[in-house]
Amino acid sequence: MDSDKKFNYKSFLLPAVFVVLLILTVIFHRQAYSQDKEALGEEVFVDVLEMKTNSSGLNPGGLNVTVSYQGRTSRLRGVPGSAQFVMENSMTYHRSVSAKLYDGKLYYDSASIFLLSDQLYYGALAATFFVFILMFAELKKKLQG
Repeated sequence: MDSDKKFNYKSFLLPAVFVVLLILTVIFHRQAYSQDKEALGEEVFVDVLEMKTNSSGLNPGGLNVTVSYQGRTSRLRGVPGSAQFVMENSMTYHRSVSAKLYDGKLYYDSASIFLLSDQLYYGALAATFFVFILMFAELKKKLQG
């Protein structure tokens, strides 16, 4: 076989991997967003003990909130930065805040529950984007010379 006519597997491998990852991303997206997270867990009321902001520069970030539930202190997961006013008022006026208890962990709301299907979706999306960038770089290299 002549070296000039050698079959280039790399030029067909990246598009094939891209298509497979794109299909997986669509499947995982459907699975992740078809779940009814409102039905997960139970609504409980917690007391806010401490709150720290996770902000830097222009990024508003989220909040690190420590709460008390049934005599135990725990971290409240998924608290957005926009809930700072609610958390401060809860600490100041000693009011309870509603939370979701799911799988032994406390979440701010049902939308902040991060399941395995969500992780698979975001992983497949990142991998698809990475392979797309590699395909673009390969095409650019081929066009330049």
